[in-house]
Amino acid sequence: MTTIRHTIDFPYIPQELQGLIRCAREHDVERGGHYDTRSAAIIIWSHHWAYPAMHEASETIGTFDVHWDPPALYEIETDEGFSLEDLMQTLGWLELQALGRVKHGDVPPQRPLA
Repeated sequence: MTTIRHTIDFPYIPQELQGLIRCAREHDVERGGHYDTRSAAIIIWSHHWAYPAMHEASETIGTFDVHWDPPALYEIETDEGFSLEDLMQTLGWLELQALGRVKHGDVPPQRPLA
């Protein structure tokens, strides 16, 4: 699968970045969510994994790459068929859930893509 890397510089204070990671872990695919959280990345899936059929139908839409020192998102990778705009809305939803506000992402229209 082809991915496109977009270099970004979205700084957060440590507590904000920890909040994003914590929220993504709470909504991990293994718990029926849309995220697969690693130490330096948040991978976004197209479907939640609450049911085996959803797991099989799911594909990655992109990744947020994390720096811890200084705390920031430094790259967004978009998977084939998805755009930077899709991932910016997903980031907006993650920020709303984790921080209670949108900081760097786009204000999502209604519900997250992932």
